[in-house]
Amino acid sequence: MSITHIITIETQSANDFALLKGLAQRLGLPTKEVHTETADLSEAEQLKLLELVAGSWKGEETGNELNRMIRTSRYDNSREINL
Repeated sequence: MSITHIITIETQSANDFALLKGLAQRLGLPTKEVHTETADLSEAEQLKLLELVAGSWKGEETGNELNRMIRTSRYDNSREINL
């Protein structure tokens, strides 16, 4: 007996869609596509959605300190690329 597992991922980003579909194909998994069009949101609706997902930061650090912490925690190596 085999069980089929199904994952549904909804995205409006063509890049995200291509990335996920490509991953499934590389893994040899069958894919089914369904594309739907949605109406564009008004500016008021977009702002309302933004308010739902936007947050704030509460902490002892100043903006400059946070910026420095982020920059110093990056792992960035120089790349030597010959074009």
